[in-house]
Amino acid sequence: MENKIKEFLNLWIGRQLESLHCACEIIDFGFSGDLVLHGMGLTRVFLNDDLVITTIDYQSWDQTDSKNNDEWYNKDKYKDLIIGGIVTSISINSVNDLFIETDNGVRIECYVANAYPHYDDEKEQWLLFEHTKDNSGRFLTAYNKRLSFD
Repeated sequence: MENKIKEFLNLWIGRQLESLHCACEIIDFGFSGDLVLHGMGLTRVFLNDDLVITTIDYQSWDQTDSKNNDEWYNKDKYKDLIIGGIVTSISINSVNDLFIETDNGVRIECYVANAYPHYDDEKEQWLLFEHTKDNSGRFLTAYNKRLSFD
């Protein structure tokens, strides 16, 4: 399975980052070729080594409108500088944190945010997938302590 995961990760090299969307404490990244990164755990975006977006910033909302938070504000502020980059590297470390770098100075980091929750089953931390109309695309999912590749 390790070779199939490496092969899948290699598909991302050379793909252009085309979209960036927030939903609560989740960030979605759309890449050319209908490839998608869904960051559900701690997700951070750096622009030229400056941390500009993090899902933790969602907690700064004004308790009135869920879009009034630093995550969404910074996404809107930096979106035009982030989108358009071409993936130059993608890697997963030994604890399944994900790192993507693009040629325009953007680095996306998705961290496994917690161990096994004591009250529930494992939770998805991040997901790389091929978006297809017939749902036949491959999915690489990082859970709390393991990767799943379908």
